[in-house]
Amino acid sequence: MTTTSVPAVQFTQTGLVLPLESAILAGVQADINTAFGGGVNPSLSTPQGQLASSTTAIVGEANNTFASFVNQVNPDFASGFMQDAIARIYFINRNPAIPTAVQCDCVGAVGTIIPVGAQAQDTSGNRYLSTAGGTISSTGTISLPFACTIAGPIPCPAGTLTSIYQSIPGWNTINNAGNGVPGVLVESRADFAYRRQQSVALNSHGSLASIYAAVFNVPNVIDVYAFENPSKGASFTGSISTTTLTVSAVTVGTLAVGQILAGTGITAGTRITALGTGVGGTGNYTVNNSQTVASEAMTTPAIAVGSSNYVLASNALYIAVVGGASSDIANAIWTKKDSGCDMSGNTSVTVTDANYSAPQPSYTIKYQIPTALPILFAVQLVNNPSLPSNIVALVQAAIVSAFSGGDGGQRARIGSTIFASRFYAPVSLVNSSVSILSILLGASTPTLNSVTVGIDQAPTAVAANISVTLV
Repeated sequence: MTTTSVPAVQFTQTGLVLPLESAILAGVQADINTAFGGGVNPSLSTPQGQLASSTTAIVGEANNTFASFVNQVNPDFASGFMQDAIARIYFINRNPAIPTAVQCDCVGAVGTIIPVGAQAQDTSGNRYLSTAGGTISSTGTISLPFACTIAGPIPCPAGTLTSIYQSIPGWNTINNAGNGVPGVLVESRADFAYRRQQSVALNSHGSLASIYAAVFNVPNVIDVYAFENPSKGASFTGSISTTTLTVSAVTVGTLAVGQILAGTGITAGTRITALGTGVGGTGNYTVNNSQTVASEAMTTPAIAVGSSNYVLASNALYIAVVGGASSDIANAIWTKKDSGCDMSGNTSVTVTDANYSAPQPSYTIKYQIPTALPILFAVQLVNNPSLPSNIVALVQAAIVSAFSGGDGGQRARIGSTIFASRFYAPVSLVNSSVSILSILLGASTPTLNSVTVGIDQAPTAVAANISVTLV
């Protein structure tokens, strides 16, 4: 193994640390001395000294280039094409040089067509091309936009774009009654960086996507699920016989699968599970709880969502979060949600509006901390004598790692469907002698090919819940 006394570049928690060139020189001299068996004259005026100096310069320049590249990965220091690449993450591009634009009055014979690309010239000799075409109207004039052929901030004061550069029969004169809008050079690093920052801050507000992204950006947050019930529900007259809901009249809204029924004598948690003759209005529907309820006024103020039938009120926002500080999560939700939006969840946090001086208004933000849903696994492998003695532990570790995305795949998330087939590859890679007979999983017993996680559940996997059988 080759060793060197030249100090290496170090990655630290605060950034990249480069060795001093004096330390590099000392390391190179030590390497040369070792290579020649010791006793080498370290003077820089000697041939070996010159070699040490040149090698030090080469290593130092390579380190500087590497440090420059590392800095380019940081949006605060990036420039050039690296800054362009970072900006593409936010779906924005650097603005190229833009020419001066100006609106001009073109006068001539009625019906004369002035095409796109018609040319004019200002008093300074700069040429302009029309960016739209048109026909001179019955008034003998038409207003058309022109742009300078030279990109950049070329001035075009009012009354200076007065010459037709290329004659068109019927087009007599041109004039810009107002000043042109000066163009700009290629967007500078500072301007581009500022625009990128603003595009992130102002990218969106009020949508589930913006709230989801803001909460996921909170430190230490592991997983997020966002959902909303924009419906106001329905008000109607109905009766229930066993599991059949009969709707005779609807006054407000539309009925739908998943809606929770509310009314006198209705069993708590009764929800619509299927459409019958009713498809949102009058007709029959199937409900989950068998009961008898005479015709009465009913409402559907909430819906049951996901495999766990989480009840979400009408016009409510639902955010489930695993990890992160509650104050940070609540603030992220508050800064992104629309005004007056109801919220649902098992956790309430008070957020104070710092935009006001005391007394500051405060708001209660709700979100869900999901309950853990242990996922059980049953793995069957062909009993091969070539398998390592710790094959059980290796398979368990592979599944646990893949479950959280440690293998580079998708992690098991809130509200997701977890497929047993997801774990075939990581188990196969444990050892070349592994032959899988089956992998099954489940929330209570591992007998299924897939499990759908509720929106109020956080799936978990531990080695103790993974049985590995050699058959």
